[in-house]
Amino acid sequence: MQELKEIIAQYRLTKDECALENFRFVHNGKTGYYEIFDLNYWKRKDLILALYENYSPVDKPLIKWLLSEELKAAEINTPVYTVDLCAFMLYKHMEAEDIYALYEAKFGAGTDLQVYVDIELLFGSDRNETKTYLKNKQKDKRKNKKILKAIEYYEQNPDAKFKSRAAYIEHFETKKIKGIIADLEELTENN
Repeated sequence: MQELKEIIAQYRLTKDECALENFRFVHNGKTGYYEIFDLNYWKRKDLILALYENYSPVDKPLIKWLLSEELKAAEINTPVYTVDLCAFMLYKHMEAEDIYALYEAKFGAGTDLQVYVDIELLFGSDRNETKTYLKNKQKDKRKNKKILKAIEYYEQNPDAKFKSRAAYIEHFETKKIKGIIADLEELTENN
């Protein structure tokens, strides 16, 4: 764990991706459903968990890098938990433009993530402010419309109960994270 904390500290200082080389997505070259995997998934999972113990806005470049690698891995059906964890860390320290990365976390790599990653991440700091941002932003209009359509789809459900940003953060940090860690520990034990 200490080595991982040192890698995180080094990246904070240098932003040099060479420090992350051993954590990049690497396809194992196999094609069978239960054989295909990412050779660096378990190392990256440990790095993500180490970062979760102590992260701040200064870690956003690292969080985005990890999320990007996790989304590559998700395309070959790696566990969804690490994508969700990276997306949450980004959400907690997000700025408006981070909505695009959060949309990719939920909708960019298959049905498992669509189900597992919570819609509240797409609401940003404030659902109405996020919708206004997307409607008014002149760049990426097609992508903005896709995200707005997704938000509006969820809003149409009369039975939906959405958490406020503060309530969602509390929910994730006090409840959901426990399930994520337990599931990751179980997966690790079985490998």
